[in-house]
Amino acid sequence: MTRSETKHIHARAGTWATWSGSWAVVVALVLLATIARLVYLAWFNPYPLIEDEAHYWEWSRRPEWSYYSKGPGIAWAIAASVKLLGTGELGVRAPAAIAGAIAALALAGLARDSMGDTRSGFFAAMCLLLAPVFQALSLLSTIDMPYVACWMLAVWAAWRCLHRAGSWSWAGLGAAIGAAALFKYTALLLVPGLIVYALARRGRLRLHPSARAMLAGAITLALLGMAPVVIWNAQHGWPTVHHLLGHLGVKGGDMPEARGAYSPLWTLTFLASQIGLAGAVGVLAVIGGVRALREPDVAPDGPREGAVFLLLAAAPIFVFYLAVSFVSEGEANWAIAGHATLFPLAALGLVRGMDRFTALMARWRELPEPRPRWGFLLRRPETATQVAWHVAIGIGLVAGIGMLRPDWASGLPGLGRFVPVGRLTGATSGAAHVSELLGSLREHATGEPFVISQHYGRASQMAFYLPGRPTVYCSSSLMGGRRCQYDLWAETDLRRAKGLVGRPAVLLGATREQWAAWFERVEDIGELRGEHKRGRPAFLGYGFKGIGGS
Repeated sequence: MTRSETKHIHARAGTWATWSGSWAVVVALVLLATIARLVYLAWFNPYPLIEDEAHYWEWSRRPEWSYYSKGPGIAWAIAASVKLLGTGELGVRAPAAIAGAIAALALAGLARDSMGDTRSGFFAAMCLLLAPVFQALSLLSTIDMPYVACWMLAVWAAWRCLHRAGSWSWAGLGAAIGAAALFKYTALLLVPGLIVYALARRGRLRLHPSARAMLAGAITLALLGMAPVVIWNAQHGWPTVHHLLGHLGVKGGDMPEARGAYSPLWTLTFLASQIGLAGAVGVLAVIGGVRALREPDVAPDGPREGAVFLLLAAAPIFVFYLAVSFVSEGEANWAIAGHATLFPLAALGLVRGMDRFTALMARWRELPEPRPRWGFLLRRPETATQVAWHVAIGIGLVAGIGMLRPDWASGLPGLGRFVPVGRLTGATSGAAHVSELLGSLREHATGEPFVISQHYGRASQMAFYLPGRPTVYCSSSLMGGRRCQYDLWAETDLRRAKGLVGRPAVLLGATREQWAAWFERVEDIGELRGEHKRGRPAFLGYGFKGIGGS
């Protein structure tokens, strides 16, 4: 193309998807997606709770100020939802769908404010709704989606505090950080990024005249939000600290065995997983970030300033978990809040890039037939932005539809081993099998039978799906594994629970030799129906003797 053609294209920019600049369209999009998710969870979801979901439900029926490995946020959210919607999969999972809506709206508001283009709000929300990891987290009740929702509210509030002279925004910032920490402690990693930004760009900020007092109020709210966690840990010997140290594999942690030497695969796997999570939306974020940073530095709250703000807000969480990868093997989803923080950049890259693509198409269509080839794969024009966006839509739709019924995909040749359908379907069939075994013990053994699982997640699934939702026990810490919340409740701690001696039990996991130390007689019954993990057999124990035979 000639220079004059390029000028012609730029002159026609800014015309793509103008309808998306309305807040009403954003709200309609998020509302439609959320209603669809809730309808699916209520009437079409075929999958029982996964282990973490069931464990958080166990927390919710025993209200505490905090819990062994996490703050009380997820337990409180599930408790409120279950009280409103009943004890079922919908009641447990509804908080995830609601949190997904809050995160999308906060992202839209942040993008509209910081990117200098109201269209970016709609497409920032679209990026969240299309990203496969966030689609899954909006259907599964783990800590991640509520944590991301609070994080995004905090980032949006911070921008308004620093560039809109906001007053109530300071209260929102403090409350959002405090609430986010109740779900995941790494919410505090947002703070250093905001501090670095405020100090580095202090000459460009537009603060409320009473900003110092409001900052003090925000800090107070954040500390009040974290107070339940601190108080509970102080009362229980700081178990959460030991748990976090255990994740890092350092001295003082709750892992009974030290980790091996550092493996470069930990870091390489972390980097690869972050690239995989970013996907096509990540490409759009890079395009948007480069485009914003290249813009003239004239407006104190324009796209260039917004890009600096978002990059610094997201940086600490990526740096922290990269550092963690040098001492421990991590998980891909640990840094997802950082990915969400960069979605406004992806939205800006999209709308500006599609402006150019639309102008290119118009210019190409004006050419006489036969039109020349302007694309790499097609005759019509193509751009990196347009290709990345279409790939993001395609992957998002395929993943979104596929995760509604992954059991169908598991039957396709070559795909079955990549679809974790066993993890999603094993709870109900396993609980039905355990229920049958309990019935058999009632007929042939003395005393009311109970259930012990070596793993906290399977124990929680049994507690949820067994008839009557009984008390189930976990033996992990007593068999060389790590501690869990079951060790802190008197009624579920096998060392303190009353009335168990002499009774029979269904035993899940561990080995016959380990159970034999606690029971007069142990029978091997193989694996439960629907068991998806190898090396997790089941047994029948007769005559519980107590821990250590006491």
